[in-house]
Amino acid sequence: MWKKNLDNSQKHSHYVAVVGGSVSGSEAASMFADQGVRVVVIDQNTLPYGKLEDGLPKWHVGLRDKQEANIDQKLDKDKIRFIPQLKIGRDFSFQGLVDLGFSAVILANGAWKDRPLPVPCIEKFRNKQLIYQNDLLKWYNHYHEPDYKGQQYKIEDNVVVVGGGLASLDVIKIVMMELVEQKLKERFGNNIIVDQFEMEKKGIDKFLTNFDITYDELGINGATLIYRRKAKHMPLKQPQGGTQEAKEKAQIVSQRILDNYQKKFHFHFIPEATPIDYIEENGKLTGLILQKYHTDEKAKLYFVQGETMEVKTTQVISSIGSVPEPIEGIPYEGDRLKTVENSPSQIYGYDNVFAIGNAVTGKGNIKTAKEHGSMVTQSLLDKYLQKNTQAFDMEIEAYNEEIRKKTDAKVASIFKDIFNKEAPNNITVDHIWEVSKEYQDRVNFKDYKSWIATHKPKRYEEIIAEKKAKK
Repeated sequence: MWKKNLDNSQKHSHYVAVVGGSVSGSEAASMFADQGVRVVVIDQNTLPYGKLEDGLPKWHVGLRDKQEANIDQKLDKDKIRFIPQLKIGRDFSFQGLVDLGFSAVILANGAWKDRPLPVPCIEKFRNKQLIYQNDLLKWYNHYHEPDYKGQQYKIEDNVVVVGGGLASLDVIKIVMMELVEQKLKERFGNNIIVDQFEMEKKGIDKFLTNFDITYDELGINGATLIYRRKAKHMPLKQPQGGTQEAKEKAQIVSQRILDNYQKKFHFHFIPEATPIDYIEENGKLTGLILQKYHTDEKAKLYFVQGETMEVKTTQVISSIGSVPEPIEGIPYEGDRLKTVENSPSQIYGYDNVFAIGNAVTGKGNIKTAKEHGSMVTQSLLDKYLQKNTQAFDMEIEAYNEEIRKKTDAKVASIFKDIFNKEAPNNITVDHIWEVSKEYQDRVNFKDYKSWIATHKPKRYEEIIAEKKAKK
């Protein structure tokens, strides 16, 4: 852990804003607070947990609880003022935040915007027959809550999922488990208990033995995963080394992983294809037109002239990745934040605005994403999915620890930079304190512990346990 000795006037004068309270944001805030710096942490959500709460599938209970407890420990400090339900760019302008006079503004707001599905005019079906991954996961993780008021979806049979990688496999797993639950309740009544955590762990066939029924008897057509390359090219296994032999071994494992997922969750797979148009009937999206590709042994794509196919569907779920949501006033280069040359954390045009974690995109983040994929899959690859959720969670936990270490290094650099500059005067500090208190009061925020205790949702596993206890 780095250290910086400050006199009392410096400790109490410098003030930092952190936008986003999850893994990297809480780490940065905690580091500053431990040095006596006052920090305002602003989060767009009610809870500061980011995609631990709204993006990681809800069956990862142990990982979620441990990581959220870690965030709580870091944010529940005297020097930190937490402001929930405040979205920069919507509820408070970015320039207005900068103009408050903070010593530094740290962007740790992650990547919440789904990459648009590259099919012209298909957005008109969004939240009807077109669903994006981030929206789906937020619904799936919370729809069981008694007071859930967010977007509602009903998963239909014959869903098409567009994408590749572990996230897309989680999406199609969710789709298939939802369809199985629907069919079981149609057959046996809504009062039966369908424990999706058990289904995720066992697979559909083993789970259905609880009901003395087979998958075929449920009459499900099933969902289809569409990927632009072959199964073996799906990024499920990172090669251990750069040799051709290592790459070929990784491809074999990726193929087997997909095969095992299909066996456990009964979905279909169309390789070497990507959507280029849609089919509309009576104002509804009813199908996709796919362009076929040929993939060589180096995974290079070749357009197959004139070869297309139609796929009928009731819903399309796009799972092709996320990017930071643009905030007015912040410069961007394409999808990524524009940063100062030779200083990838500092935002271009500002001497006191920095970005950390998934708020930074580009080559660095692509590399980090690859490292992430390698970490979270490594323990399960050799066993070809003969693993449990705990093993997967351990890999995610290792990744989050790596994020914290990288955040430590970046914050140390930022810390050194701002303390070479003049601190805000007392009038500015008092004004920041007053404005932050005003936004806390708007949501009736009293203190961190009571806010978290009051607003943590009722968990799926708690509801299932209560239902089983009543049987």
